[in-house]
Amino acid sequence: EARQRCTMTDIPTLGRPHEMPAIRNSDDLCMRWRALMGPLGFGRPRLWIAFLEPDNMMGAQLTQIEDIPRTADSKMCDSLLEMCRHVVGPNGASGSVAMLLTRPGRNPMDDADRSWARCLTSAADHLGVSMWPLHFANDVELRVFAADDLVPKG
Repeated sequence: EARQRCTMTDIPTLGRPHEMPAIRNSDDLCMRWRALMGPLGFGRPRLWIAFLEPDNMMGAQLTQIEDIPRTADSKMCDSLLEMCRHVVGPNGASGSVAMLLTRPGRNPMDDADRSWARCLTSAADHLGVSMWPLHFANDVELRVFAADDLVPKG
């Protein structure tokens, strides 16, 4: 099955936030994450949070949540999205949020990774937070969590 990946040999050039183009779609967001991350390789699991203005310009502030548990915790997801709602307002009134889950290793996306995508997406839906599709990166790839990644297996 085809999966959107933005693993490219050339890392996109990263300019100042106000000089970068607006994020129009998931491909644009994937490319922006790729530029922000630089060469792939991560020492520990992290969740990266970026806020986009109503015109879809990404803000200069990039928040990192360090040493996250391997599997998502619903209380943590709810707390994070509650904080995001304070920034972007309900239903995208003041913008939207984009998140990237990163972890070390070359192993492909797994159920623990998918638990984060499901948990964060569910919390965003429940709290009325406008959120872009979650992205994932390990030491060899950066890609979007596809719709079928959010469906629990088994």
